[in-house]
This record gives sequence, structure tokens and C-alpha cells, in this order.
Amino acid sequence: MYLVKKIEPIVDNFTEAEQKRLQLIQQIQKMYQTGISIREITRRFQINRQTTKKYLKGDPMILCRTNKRSSLDQHKDFIIRCLTEGKTQSETARLVMDLGCACGNGNVRQYVHSVAVQYQIDVNKYVSSSHETAQSKKTKTDYITRKGIFQYLWLNGDLTLEHYEYLWNKYSILQEIEKCIREFREIFRTKKMPLLYLFIDRYKYSSLKELASFASGLEKDISAVENAVASDLSNAFVEGTNNKVKMVKRTMYGRCSKKLLAAKLMYNPV
Repeated sequence: MYLVKKIEPIVDNFTEAEQKRLQLIQQIQKMYQTGISIREITRRFQINRQTTKKYLKGDPMILCRTNKRSSLDQHKDFIIRCLTEGKTQSETARLVMDLGCACGNGNVRQYVHSVAVQYQIDVNKYVSSSHETAQSKKTKTDYITRKGIFQYLWLNGDLTLEHYEYLWNKYSILQEIEKCIREFREIFRTKKMPLLYLFIDRYKYSSLKELASFASGLEKDISAVENAVASDLSNAFVEGTNNKVKMVKRTMYGRCSKKLLAAKLMYNPV
């Protein structure tokens, strides 16, 4: 029986169940040779008498085998050798298919993955012909999510200078969006009405349909927008209370009476 090493494992093509069965058979044969009866062996291992008799004679390496075996087991040693040499799972699967395997590519890839997990092989994830070449092709990926860009534009989040220069030079649309956000905030910071009118005139014909739609919407509801710019008052509290009422109504729908609904919504001063 071969040993399984971490770097260059050599295997006996036994499944995990077969390995456990092999240990059981070896123990049974050893106990029987020391003079322990079949009845006692059956009692200790909680197996039937026929199974015990079957395990008493013969080669344990053969007795532990099961008939339910994959046709890919004959290629297991080859698969392990390929993986330890630095080949990827995809490369290994293609090589197994080239050997004349009758299984589909998906089944072969799944079997290769199971072998790598079973024998704890560090699989290379980069395509190459050798392990050294694969290591040289590994590159560190630097990226930023759309959420990170949004946080920078609207929430004053952090953005590195390298990311900023790369994104703003590659995507010119970000320059217009950033400028639009800054000008819109300036309107409410200074509370100057001319800036509002200039903002609408500038962006309602924007090439970005989203900005054009936003500016057109401001123009259609210009009275309310002017009040929002000029006054510090707002209906935020009223809208928030209305939202709470609707949420209570939805959670109670079909389960409670109007009396209980009124009790939950009624203000109770303490």
C-alpha cells in the first residue's frame, strides 16, 4: 500500500469507504489468527456472520474493493501527477479526455476536483504548461466596485489618486456626473435661485438621458423646487410618519381588527 504525500502523492486508488473496509478486514483476520471465535468477532464489530466469514480468508486488498467504482479511477494516479506538476484542473481534464475517457467533460472536471480535495493538493489556478510558468503569470488584480465610485461621488467617500486618474480618464461620463453633483449641492448650500435656473438649462439637454430627465423633472415642478431651495422647512417629518403608518398597516393586514390598528397608531403621551 502506497503512502499519500503532500507534494508528490502516490495513491492506491482506494476510496474512503474502501480504506475503512480494509482496516476492518485486517483487524478481523488478525483477531481470528489469535484464536478469537467468529461469534466474538461478530459481536465486537456488530456485523453479521456471513460477512465475517467472507472477510476471514483472502487478500484484504481485494476483499475491500467494491464493484461500484468510477471508470475514472484508473486515471487517478495520472490526475494527481498532473495536478502536482502545476497543471490546472481544466488542463488535467483535457489530458484525461485525450486518453480516450468515455465520460463527459463536466464529469471529468468534477472528478479531478474531488481528487484534489481528497488528497489536499494545492491546485494551480493559472493556465500554463509548467508550475514555474504558472507562478510567473500570476498578477495581482487591483479593482474598485461601483459602490466605491458611488460613495465617492455622492457620499464623499475615499478614492485613491490612482483609481481616480484611471477611471476619470477612461470613462469621460464620470467627469460630467461629478460636475453635476457638485453644482447641484452648491445650489442648496448657497440657496441662490439663479444657480438653479442655470443648472436646469445646462443639463436638460445633456447627452446623458438620466441627467436630462432629472433636469426636466425639476423644471416641471419648479415651484416646489424653488421652495426647497429658498426655505429650510420641509415635509420630511410628515412623509416619515406616513411611511410608518403604512408599514404598520401592511404588517397587520388580514390578521387584526380596526380597533387594534387604531390602538397601534394612536398617540399615547407618557
